[in-house]
Amino acid sequence: MERQAARLTTETGSTDQAICFSDSGIKRAAEYRTQSSWLLNAFSSPDSLVVPVARNKNLLKDGQPLIIPVCKVDTIRDHLQSCDPIFLGLTTNDDTPVFAIDVADFFSAGGTKPMWLEGTEFVDLRRYGPNMKASEAGLLAYARGMIEWHSQNRFCGHCGMRKVSKDGGHSLKCSSESCNAVVYPRLDPAVIMVIADGDYVLLGRQSKWEPGRYSLLAGFVEIGETFEMAIAREVQEEAGIIVDRSSIRYFASQPWPFPSSLMVGFLASAEKNESSASKISPMRREQVVPIDNSSLSTIRDIDSLPKPAVNDNELEDAQWIHKDFLRAVLSGNSLPPGVKFHVPGKYAIAHYLMEKWIAETRCNNWAGDEIETVQIDEGVFKYVLIRIHDNNGSQKLREDYKKRLEGHLEIKPGGHSQYPKEIDYEAREFDFSG
Repeated sequence: MERQAARLTTETGSTDQAICFSDSGIKRAAEYRTQSSWLLNAFSSPDSLVVPVARNKNLLKDGQPLIIPVCKVDTIRDHLQSCDPIFLGLTTNDDTPVFAIDVADFFSAGGTKPMWLEGTEFVDLRRYGPNMKASEAGLLAYARGMIEWHSQNRFCGHCGMRKVSKDGGHSLKCSSESCNAVVYPRLDPAVIMVIADGDYVLLGRQSKWEPGRYSLLAGFVEIGETFEMAIAREVQEEAGIIVDRSSIRYFASQPWPFPSSLMVGFLASAEKNESSASKISPMRREQVVPIDNSSLSTIRDIDSLPKPAVNDNELEDAQWIHKDFLRAVLSGNSLPPGVKFHVPGKYAIAHYLMEKWIAETRCNNWAGDEIETVQIDEGVFKYVLIRIHDNNGSQKLREDYKKRLEGHLEIKPGGHSQYPKEIDYEAREFDFSG
């Protein structure tokens, strides 16, 4: 069954990368969830499809997701204590109904496997999902999340009576007529954030992770919090860094049904705090310098970074990583001898956010950002890239001047030159001759 992978649009309007698990490849068709007769007929149709799930694992055969016709479920139905199908939606190409069912009871009963189960295995989607088509990984994640929600909510939290499935499996109602409490699938929103200071990003690691693994800081949103409040609290709690709340902006999100999270990604800046400037040891300094100094920009302002104050109950370590080093890690380049450092793979929104931050800083940076002061003595030069501001805040770029300069000119990024005061010159790229 072919599905067109949807593209997730970020706040910049980019659609160049689908985030893993963000596309189920089907139309959810919520209007059919309350139509009991339609659902009954659909699950009885031999053309309908089923995504089987067992113990929070998905079924694969020869490394490919196994999505089976409903008729094959009949071969194991007698071994299932409950066969309440969950309506997932309709295929995009031909409106075929798709359901999820929990088949764990069959394997617990130890029955003889039907032929269609030969050569299959139930696997952890977090491990295999990144190698699937976006639509397949998303569909299996959707099915897994719904089945787990059902398994965790079998009994009423008010009276203890058993719940029954309603609305195509998208609600559960207490079976006691005196209670009739209804629950719906819930999400646990979590924020994950790029916290940047110039060309550096704050990464942390937990003690339970394998050596060298670092990622963006993240945490669940608490009751009564906004996303912005959660970002500021989590970063300060885990790493002792104060976030500039005015800099927080949404970037992208990712479903994470393991069991029921939604990862919401943001970009933000750390507040400047000169009194807590970071003094990075020589070993740490190696991890924030570029790998190839001949081709990458010079690092500066290391000592002005806010110093992380790691909460041992949350993190084992937190440190500032330069974008050039992180770019090399994401590209799979060799690291300096003795340096162990890696980040989550492309399946994770953390990887996506890091890539986007690096691309954004590359676009926004000027070629001479690392140049503190440039002196141009008398001679012939090819060009200077100049940014011109007017009194209204407008600006433009101009490439000047292919001619000889007389005298001496000192140009500082963001400062004024000895040229007319109404123009703000910024020297950014230089190629001298003569």
